[in-house]
Amino acid sequence: MRSLAWLMAVVLVLGGPAVAQKSRDLKRAVQWQVVPEQRVVEAGKPVVFVLELRNISGMPLELRFSSGQQFDVMVYKEGEWGARWRWNRGKSFITAFTSMRLNFGEVKQFRVEWDGRDDQGRPVPPGRYRVEAILLALNPQGRREELKAFATFTLRPPGRIGGIRIRDLIRTPGSWIGRTVTLEGRNDGWQPDPHCPVCAGGPPVTRSDWVLNDGTGCIYVTGVYTPPHLREQEVQVTGAVRRNRSGQTYIEAAQVIPVRFSTN
Repeated sequence: MRSLAWLMAVVLVLGGPAVAQKSRDLKRAVQWQVVPEQRVVEAGKPVVFVLELRNISGMPLELRFSSGQQFDVMVYKEGEWGARWRWNRGKSFITAFTSMRLNFGEVKQFRVEWDGRDDQGRPVPPGRYRVEAILLALNPQGRREELKAFATFTLRPPGRIGGIRIRDLIRTPGSWIGRTVTLEGRNDGWQPDPHCPVCAGGPPVTRSDWVLNDGTGCIYVTGVYTPPHLREQEVQVTGAVRRNRSGQTYIEAAQVIPVRFSTN
């Protein structure tokens, strides 16, 4: 009986560290990311985040957690350090250890919905936001090892006209004057397409007016100056359609946002 017990101890000592060593670096064992289902959402409407966990370790993997909470999600307004909203706020979780098993290559997804309100229940304003998803796993030594993933998204003001292309403004400019629209395209700086009829008259308001090109046409934008690093970049413009005294149509922008979304 003593021999059997001694043999089992040897197996545990020799076998245990090898398994722990393979799973010690959680960052190399799993891929963790968060992706908003929509990159641009009307303020006041729910935003859905898809959290994805993939086993890339080359072997079956069992993740352990110190409680029933396996992840957390936070939303920050661009330029702010404090979170506007946290998923776990007000939630209760079991305090016992839990686990999750993933075969090699297996993917588990979690959907988290945010109603667009902060932790005090107040609607957050339109603008650019960052979502942070944290995986709260334990390492083989029993200490929490957090993996973080990030993505960005935009809350646009409600009631705007979306899905508009520049060609729509070119074809029937009179029906758009005074209306607020959202356009996405390339910032061509001060170089309009030489064949664009809307830009033929040159800058409509100031010498700093720049050109937005979405592939269906181009149009001058005024009101918001874009810095040099946004030249030739994809941007989203929100503004009112205007017409100057000579009849030239342009966009008086209230907001210009880079269309650049990423996860880490």
